[in-house]
Amino acid sequence: MPRKNAVDAILAVEKLHEQVGPHLLITEIRTIAADNFWMSPCLNQDSVTTHFTLKPDWPAVSKLLPVIERELAPFGARPHWGKLFTMAPARLDSLYERLPEFLALARKYDPQGKFRNDFLNTNLFGAAS
Repeated sequence: MPRKNAVDAILAVEKLHEQVGPHLLITEIRTIAADNFWMSPCLNQDSVTTHFTLKPDWPAVSKLLPVIERELAPFGARPHWGKLFTMAPARLDSLYERLPEFLALARKYDPQGKFRNDFLNTNLFGAAS
């Protein structure tokens, strides 16, 4: 999320400790300088990232992720592509301003979707472009 929102976002997530705690292995908070990578959570903004390493219990985690995402939504949090998330493609489209250009390039250079998987088809290519 934008660095300016970090304290409020961390406090909002801290309120979830009773729900998150039983499923949590570790939490990591980092600051990252702005970059210019189209699909980066830090595109054009100094950011603070909160990473959750959760126990491998997908039924529980799949219920917990939307709660965490909902709590972080007011702070402009963008999911990391290497982490699990449940955010709808339309929401991703509103958070990643260069997503339409990225999708156009991907479709141009991989028109058959050979380098895609179910996750990308659902969460990235399902987004409005």
